[in-house]
Amino acid sequence: MTLTVSLATLMAGIVIGYLWQRSRSCSISGYRDLFLFRDTLFMRTIIGMALGALTGYLLFYRFTPLMSDFPLYLHNEPGANSLSTLILAAIGGLGYAFFSVLAEGCSLRHHVNATTGNGMSIFYLLGFYSGVLFYWLIVSNIVDILIRLF
Repeated sequence: MTLTVSLATLMAGIVIGYLWQRSRSCSISGYRDLFLFRDTLFMRTIIGMALGALTGYLLFYRFTPLMSDFPLYLHNEPGANSLSTLILAAIGGLGYAFFSVLAEGCSLRHHVNATTGNGMSIFYLLGFYSGVLFYWLIVSNIVDILIRLF
């Protein structure tokens, strides 16, 4: 990875993080406000995030051959099973949504709150990263084994 790619990634992360923190947006509160209060302000933010992510994905996918040393290489790995990838994405997404609702906010909101010293957000992040590690080390291997058996 080149220094230019590292600095560009760092700068993009700082800009996006600053804008997100200033917007006070939370992906969970968008759904909550839509269903409970019929307020679409944060839901429009979620739609904008999805469109921005799709646009970014398509741009990176289009220009990936020009950036082979970029850390987000989007071509499928040889031997990757698309069914197991779909199942893992569904399990991960549902788990993330379920625990975010229980924690009353998305992980990005808790990252922002943890930087201000909020103890509950720090505790949430400890559980969040423990869950990511558990999912990566155990759940993904179990799903791969089950897919190979069937």
